[in-house]
Amino acid sequence: MILNRRAFLKYCTAAAAGLGLSSQNLEQLRAAVRAEDSPVLIWLHGSGCQGDSISFLNLFADLDPLDGLTAAGVLTDHVNLAYHTVLMASAGEEAVTMADLALARGGHVLILEGGVPRAFDGKACVIQGHGDLEITYGQAVAAYGRNAKAVISVGSCACYGGIPRSSQDPAQPNGPTDVISAKEALHAAGVLVPLLVNIPGCPAHPDWIAWAVVQLILGNPIPLDPYDRPVALYGNKAVDFHRLNIHENCPRNPKHAGNSLATTFGQDHRCLEDLGCRGPSTFADCPTRRWNWGENGPTNWCVDANAPCLGCVEPDFPNGPFYS
Repeated sequence: MILNRRAFLKYCTAAAAGLGLSSQNLEQLRAAVRAEDSPVLIWLHGSGCQGDSISFLNLFADLDPLDGLTAAGVLTDHVNLAYHTVLMASAGEEAVTMADLALARGGHVLILEGGVPRAFDGKACVIQGHGDLEITYGQAVAAYGRNAKAVISVGSCACYGGIPRSSQDPAQPNGPTDVISAKEALHAAGVLVPLLVNIPGCPAHPDWIAWAVVQLILGNPIPLDPYDRPVALYGNKAVDFHRLNIHENCPRNPKHAGNSLATTFGQDHRCLEDLGCRGPSTFADCPTRRWNWGENGPTNWCVDANAPCLGCVEPDFPNGPFYS
């Protein structure tokens, strides 16, 4: 299954500024995706809602159709997606064979979506089968991680455990299925990969996912913060607490002239800090990148919709009260 390079390049060209790509980078990207050794992607799904896959497909939702391609067809010419259960036409052992062929070649990029459950011998999340043999997500993470050149954990569930890991029961601190992050699962299996990148979010912004893939295609270094997040997308609060802090960069911040604090929900243009907004402790480029697309690009994001930031990119999400 091969991702149509024309559609991928068209997106990257249209979103060049948001992806931090110069005209020279775009030329390098065009050359790289035509190369025979362009990266093979294996995308596995674990405990989660698969919202990150939907988010990634939204990259292409606003592009004009290319050669009759549908959104699913976009992810099916030289950004080689060898395995993705949501999009593959094949299923069962035929689909697993595609992934195993990529695994045998080695040097693939492993994209992990969803937390890794350990309870019930991991059988809360069985993702493959070979005859009568059931392959759990945890087993697949270890197997496909061993000779990967890089692992990208996409979404907060894969990065930190996310919602499947959340629990109010001290006896089950990782939730009823004992969920751990992809990194923890790899380390527990003794698997060390050259590069592990976390792209958290609930879901992760499609640009963030594309940015990570593009950097790997170009062979660019990816500086990471202490939580394995790209500094370019999430800043580094250990070094600079102001850069890419949601609250510091929010247009509703009371430090800006004319802004005030909201006293109840639904008050436009007012800061939501007193209503439980987690912006002061959250780091990402949401205020400038924004989300939902309109005719002239991204038009909105959580706070602009009068919803407090939930801190979905942070390791402690979703624990604690959302509103106060």
